[in-house]
Amino acid sequence: MKTKMFVLFLCFSSFFFSQSMTIEKHAAGRPFTIGVNYYNTTSYTCTIELSGPTTHTITVAPGTSGSYGPITPGQYTVGIYTTGPGTYNYRLDGGGSTPTFINNANGHGAVYTINAQNNLTVGITN
Repeated sequence: MKTKMFVLFLCFSSFFFSQSMTIEKHAAGRPFTIGVNYYNTTSYTCTIELSGPTTHTITVAPGTSGSYGPITPGQYTVGIYTTGPGTYNYRLDGGGSTPTFINNANGHGAVYTINAQNNLTVGITN
């Protein structure tokens, strides 16, 4: 009889113990996505090319802004181009980097390499 009582006690105590347990899923196991915010304040169409874990081409009309995504986090080469003549400022911000400006006199573009783990901001201005 003592053995049966002991077995019942173990069953009930393990049942109550299991009811108080919670299972958590760590954030590292969940996939996450990021996006690209862009703007083009010029009078010419701008093209943003992303090459990395995934490849994307974004065409940005003159005087517009918006967002694109999701994209996969990782190491990207980012090209910002325009066919407009003259001098333009190209900007890429994100991935833990300090904003970078390049004043390009030929109006063709700028290429950057960045570790994109957060949203990116890409822009072109006169």
